[in-house]
Amino acid sequence: MSACINKRTAGFTMIELLVVMLILSFLIGVGIISTRHLRNRAMLALFFEDMRRTKEAANHFAQDCGFMPPDVWRGVDPSFVEIDGYKKGNHSAVWQQVEKDLQKCWAGPYLREWKNNPWGGLYDWDNYPSDYSAWGIPGGGCYLTLKPATWGGQDGLPALEFEDILEAQGVDKSTEDNVVSVWMGKAPDFGVQGK
Repeated sequence: MSACINKRTAGFTMIELLVVMLILSFLIGVGIISTRHLRNRAMLALFFEDMRRTKEAANHFAQDCGFMPPDVWRGVDPSFVEIDGYKKGNHSAVWQQVEKDLQKCWAGPYLREWKNNPWGGLYDWDNYPSDYSAWGIPGGGCYLTLKPATWGGQDGLPALEFEDILEAQGVDKSTEDNVVSVWMGKAPDFGVQGK
């Protein structure tokens, strides 16, 4: 008879197994949330580093040439990496006005590469005159803008909660959701060019 009792107490009861599974599920959930939060913080840190490097590149470019690069198509190098980087996509007609000056003044490369943002979306160099605005971005300035990987999508962008944090900190100048635009400098008057 004592052998039967020992056999019964050797295993776990259903309630004990459910409690263990509940605790494990809770710990896994906390781990996933913590990992996601740490990943987002790391991506924000990469974004701030990209922003710092791009602003440095823009300032060096402006010191050498006397103007900030004109607007380019999203994902296209605004001649920070290669002198003719802007030609690799659809670009503003203003580039035709500055092309000769660029050949004389460009002393780059100012960046090692023009890459995607940490969330996989495209960086866009926006240079809007004072009488123009788009994507909720005010005119009269140059901006490093995060735009979705696909037009009208939300892929390749930080979660809206992080976009709200960037807006609250004054980093995001765009008034639209799913567009993060960071001020890089004042837009020049393209009537007066370079050195």
